[in-house]
Amino acid sequence: MPRRAGQISPTTLRAAMSRRGVSADDIAAHLDISPNTVHSWLDGTRAPSAPLLVGLARALGLRPADLTLVSEGEERLHDLRLHAGLLQQEACEAAGLRQPQLSKMERGVSAPREELCNALAAAYGVPPARVLEAWNRTRNDRRRQSGAKFI
Repeated sequence: MPRRAGQISPTTLRAAMSRRGVSADDIAAHLDISPNTVHSWLDGTRAPSAPLLVGLARALGLRPADLTLVSEGEERLHDLRLHAGLLQQEACEAAGLRQPQLSKMERGVSAPREELCNALAAAYGVPPARVLEAWNRTRNDRRRQSGAKFI
C-alpha cells in the first residue's frame, strides 16, 4: 500500500503517548478534535493534516518528522513541507510562489528552479540541496507510477 502524505507511525505515536502518560481522549481534547480521529491515526487508517501533525508533535514534545514514517534522506517534496508543519498555501506564502506551482512540484510534474529551491529551503528550514533531492525522489516516483500504466 502506498504511504500517504503525513502518515504517522502508530507505534511511535503510542510510545510517545505512553511516555507522556496521555490517552487518545487527552490528545483529542488538547487538539480540539474527535477521539475517533486520534484512533484512526493509531490504527493507521488516516493521516493528520499538517497543522494537526505539528500540534500533535508539540503536545508530545517531538518534531513532526519524529512521528512520520519517512526517514531523513527519504523525503519527497511534500514530506519536507509537512515536516515543517506547513500547509501548501502557507509554504507558498513563506516562499513567495503560487500554490499551483508548488502543487506541480510536489507531484513531480514541474522542476523547481534554483531560486524556488532556495526559497522552499528557507521556508522548510533545510538546505537547498535537500529540497532538490526530495524533488528528484518525487519525480522518480511519478515516473515509476506513470510508466507502470503503460506496461
